[in-house]
Amino acid sequence: MEQHQEQRYRQAMNLGHSAAWEQEWDRAAAYYGKALEAKPDDPRALSSLALAFLNMGEVEKSLRYYLRAAEVAPNDPMPLEKAAMLYENMGQSRKAITLSLRAAELYLRAKDVEKAIENWTRVLSIDVENLQAHSRLALLFERLGRKAQAIREYLNIASLYQHAGQKEKAFEVVQRALKLDSQNAEAQRALAMLRAGTVLPKPARPQGGTGPFRKKKVEPAPQATKQKIEERREDSGQDPVEETQQEALSGLAQLFFEQSGSEGEAGDGRRSGIQSMLQASSPLFAKDADRTRIMLHLGLAVDLLTKGDLDQAGEELKGAIQAGLDAPAAYFSLGYIQARQERLESAVRSLQKAASHARYALGARLLLGQIWYQRGEYAKAAARYLEALSAADAEVVPPEQADALRELYEPIIEAFSRARDVERQKQLCENIRDLLMRPNWRTRLRDARRQLSDQTDGGPPLPLAEALLEVNSSEVVTVMSTIRSYLRAGHLDAALEEAFFALDIAPTYLPLHIAVGDLLITKDLLSEAAEKFNVVARAYTLRGEPRRAIAMLKRVAEMAPMNLEIRHQLIERLVEWGNLEEAVEEYLRLADAHYRLADIESARQDYEEALRLCRQMENPQQWQLRILHRLADIETQSLQWRRAAELYKEICTQHPEDEEANRNLINLLLNLGEPEQALVAVDRFVGAMSRQRKGDRAAAVLEDLLNEQNAQPMLHYRLAALYEQMGQKEAAVRHYDAAGELLLDVGDKAGAAEMIRRLIALDPPEKDKYQRLLDTL
Repeated sequence: MEQHQEQRYRQAMNLGHSAAWEQEWDRAAAYYGKALEAKPDDPRALSSLALAFLNMGEVEKSLRYYLRAAEVAPNDPMPLEKAAMLYENMGQSRKAITLSLRAAELYLRAKDVEKAIENWTRVLSIDVENLQAHSRLALLFERLGRKAQAIREYLNIASLYQHAGQKEKAFEVVQRALKLDSQNAEAQRALAMLRAGTVLPKPARPQGGTGPFRKKKVEPAPQATKQKIEERREDSGQDPVEETQQEALSGLAQLFFEQSGSEGEAGDGRRSGIQSMLQASSPLFAKDADRTRIMLHLGLAVDLLTKGDLDQAGEELKGAIQAGLDAPAAYFSLGYIQARQERLESAVRSLQKAASHARYALGARLLLGQIWYQRGEYAKAAARYLEALSAADAEVVPPEQADALRELYEPIIEAFSRARDVERQKQLCENIRDLLMRPNWRTRLRDARRQLSDQTDGGPPLPLAEALLEVNSSEVVTVMSTIRSYLRAGHLDAALEEAFFALDIAPTYLPLHIAVGDLLITKDLLSEAAEKFNVVARAYTLRGEPRRAIAMLKRVAEMAPMNLEIRHQLIERLVEWGNLEEAVEEYLRLADAHYRLADIESARQDYEEALRLCRQMENPQQWQLRILHRLADIETQSLQWRRAAELYKEICTQHPEDEEANRNLINLLLNLGEPEQALVAVDRFVGAMSRQRKGDRAAAVLEDLLNEQNAQPMLHYRLAALYEQMGQKEAAVRHYDAAGELLLDVGDKAGAAEMIRRLIALDPPEKDKYQRLLDTL
C-alpha cells in the first residue's frame, strides 16, 4: 500500500513539474494537489503547490500553503522566506519582518550566509530602524571579515541607540567599530559627533529590491494565470552585446548624475558627516582617485556615447579609468569600443574586468568568445561562448533554478577548455553565436528550452549546451519536441517509440536516455527505468561528471531503496565529489536497509564506515552523535550490553547533557550489575544538567528510569536529593521514603536510617511518625 502511495505521489509530482515547465499553472496545481492526497503534508508538494497558486495570482492560497510547508518543515527557510515576501507585498509588514528574521536565522544555521544577509536586508527595507537585523548583520559581517560593512552596521546601531537616548551604548558600539579598524574615517567621524553632541544620521534604507516579488506588485487577476509574478525580461530588439552596451551606458550615466548630485549637495552644506564619508569611500573609485578628473572624463564619455561617437568616447573612458574610476560599466564600454576598433589585446583586458560582474557577464563573454575565435584560439573561444550561454540560459529559467543550472555548465566548460577536437570547438562556437547573436535571443532560448525535458525529478533543467553539442542537434531537438507532444496527447507508446528512434540518431545524447527512463516510469516499468538511469549514471561517471552521476544514482536509489549495490555506487561518487555529509547520510540509509534485512553485522560496518568519514569533516560532532546513538541502539538490541554501554559512555563524555544517552547508559549499567558505575553516571548527568539550570529535565530522566528500575534505592536517593535542591520538598520526601523502605527490605538499617534523617530534616507533615521509625532503627 505504501509503495503504491509513493508511486502515486512521484507520478503526480512529475506531471506537476512538466505542467509548470509549460507555464500551465492550473494543471500544475491540480497535479500537486494529487501529490498531497498521496502524501499529505509533504513539504515539497506544499511548496510546489504554493508556487503554482502564486503564478495563478491566487496569493492568499499561495501564502496558506507556504505557511503550512514552513510548519511541517520547520528547519527549511525557503517557505518562510516566500511567505515573508508575500506578506510584504500585501502590506502586512510586521508579519513579513517576523518571518524574514526567522528565515535569516535558519539560512545562517544552514551556512548559507548570503541568503541570511538577503533576509535581514529585506527586514531593513521594510523597517530601516530594526535593531535586531542591524545587530545580526554587524556580527555576521564581522565574522566574515567584511570590516567595512560591519562598521557601517555598527554605526547604524549607534545611531539608533543615540536617537533612543542611550548615549553610553552608542559610544560602546562606535568603539567596537573602531576596534575593527582604528583608522576608519566613518567611525572616527561618528565618535567625534557623539562627543560633540551632534545627532548621527539615521540608517539609510537599503537600495533596490530584496527578491523577485518586489519587482512587481502582486495583484490577483485572471491574466496572471499564464504569467509568472516575478518580472521576466523580454526581448529588447538588440542582441546581447548591444543590449549590454546599452546597460553599461545607463550605468555610467547613473553614476555620473549620482556623483554630481552628491558633490553639489555637499557643497551646499546639505550633506555632511557619515553620509559624505560613505560617498568618498565608494567601491567604484580607487583609493587615490582624482574625482574631479574622473567626473570630467565621465561626463564627456556619456555625452559622446549617447551621440554615437565611440572612438572619442573610448579615449574619455580611458582617461576616467586612469584617474581612478573602477566601474565594470566603464570596463565593458571600453572593451566594446576596443573590440570594434580591432584592438583585440586591449579589448580582452578590459572585458575580463567586466565579465565577473553579473550585469555585464553575458555581453563581455560573448565578445571575448568572438575575439578568441578571430585569433584562432578555439579552446578559449569555446569556453567563453559556453560561459555566455550559461549566463543566457540561466536568465530564461525560473530564478530558483538558475544557480543549479549554472553549476551544470561547469563540467562542460571545463571539458571544452581542455579538449583538442578543434573542429568540434569551432562548431560549438558557431552554434552558440547563431543561437544568441540575434535580436530575439530570449524568445529563441525559451523555444529551445520547451523542446527539452527536465533532467531529474524536481532537479534543475538540462543545459541547452547538451543539445548544441550533438552532431545532429537540430534533429534531436525536433524529436524531443515530438516526444513531448505525444506525452501531452497521452500517446505513451508512440512517445516511447519516437524516443528509441531518436537514440539511433544520437546514441550518446544522455538526456534522451533520461527521457526514455521517464517514459518507462510513466508506463509503470520501474525496474526497466531504474536500469536505464543506472546506465546513464555510469556514462556520466565515465565522462568525469560525478555531479550528474550522483543525481541519476539518487533517482535509482529512490526507485529501488533496497538495491544495496546502487547505494554503494552512490556513496563512492559522493566521496569522490567531496560531499562527505551526503555520503554519511547514505551510509546511514544503507545501514537501515541492512538492519531491515536483519543483517546486523553489515549495518554495524556501515555505521563504522560513516564514523570514519566523519573524521574527515570540519564539523563532525552532530554526525558522530547520530551514528554513535544508532550503533549503541544496535548493540543494545543485539544484547551486546557492555559494548552498548561503552558507546553511550563515549556519547556522554562528548555531550554530558544528552538525556537519551545518559538514560540508556544508567539503565544498562544497572542491568549489568554495576550499580556503583551507574551512580557515577547519575551524578555526572545531574551535575551537568544542574550547571545549565536544567534540574527539572534531569529529574524527569530519573523518574523515567525508575519506571524500569524502581527497586534501586540509590536512584530514589539521588532523585530525592535533586528535588530537595530544587525546593520540591513533597517529591523529595516521597523518594527518601521509597529509598529508606528499599534499604530496609535488603537489611541495610544504617542506610535506611540516613534516608529517614534526611526526610525528617525537610519537616514533613508526618514528621512524628518518621521520628518513631528512626528511633526503632
